[in-house]
Amino acid sequence: MRIKKRGIAAFGAALLLMICLFGCGKEEAWKKWQTQQMQIDQNGQIIYCIVDSFDKNFYDVTELNSMAVKEAAEYNGKNKTGEEMPVSVLEVAMVEGSENTVRVVYQFHEDNAYAGFTGEKLYFETVEETFAAKHVFTGTVLSAGEESVTLDQPTQVKLRSKHILVTDAKTVIQLPYEPLYYNSGVKVLKDGKIDTTACTDTAIIILKK
Repeated sequence: MRIKKRGIAAFGAALLLMICLFGCGKEEAWKKWQTQQMQIDQNGQIIYCIVDSFDKNFYDVTELNSMAVKEAAEYNGKNKTGEEMPVSVLEVAMVEGSENTVRVVYQFHEDNAYAGFTGEKLYFETVEETFAAKHVFTGTVLSAGEESVTLDQPTQVKLRSKHILVTDAKTVIQLPYEPLYYNSGVKVLKDGKIDTTACTDTAIIILKK
């Protein structure tokens, strides 16, 4: 019986070690962000890090955190329809190595929550859905290097199941899939993220999935 107990204990210890190796050490990417950027996952959830100047003479980080949480709570109180909170404040903290720059990290349950809370247009859906809702203008030309595509009926049929991002947000964005076509001003960075800060119009990106 003792041998069995030792075996169970050893197995439990090994299992705990495996959990820690594959789970405990895995840190969310946003915790390392020190610049303004956004991440959208395959389910449409959004994490958005805002970085801005911060004057300690007017308020401290604790007060700023309270303000951010209060604003999110007020929005949720008016717009929550299910179990999930539309907006959550993940962190309010000073940017590493800076005494006058702060970062505020929000999580949005879906694109509508981001648009409603920030006032910036953002749709993350399939091409078929965006055409049905008229979120893009027919005739818009998107490109990928020397190859281009016009947003029209044939394109809708051909690419209908692929995801598309339509947004006025001017930031660096990490998407769940690689970009396929995008409009003027959108830049694809070396790490695969896209940069919309140079867009003069609404950014439109069709993804490979």
